Amino acid sequence: MIIKVKEPIEVEYDYFRGGQILYTYLHLAADKKLTDMLINKKIKSVAYETMKDELNQLPCLAPMSAIAGRLAIQEAAKYIEKKY
Repeated sequence: MIIKVKEPIEVEYDYFRGGQILYTYLHLAADKKLTDMLINKKIKSVAYETMKDELNQLPCLAPMSAIAGRLAIQEAAKYIEKKY
């Protein structure tokens, strides 16, 4: 069993082997190489962002989205102030 906070990066792919279970945020739609590696090596994967609670909500995704929303405002403010 492998538990990560962030999806595996390409230099880590060689450490994976068939039969392992991976728990992490995956975002597979944006990473074909990662998707192919997981399929080819037969890695069972649980994506935190798809886990639902008894109310059919996404409790793992909500805090990540809140952080991303706050950071987006800070990043936008930084670029608005930047002089070219």
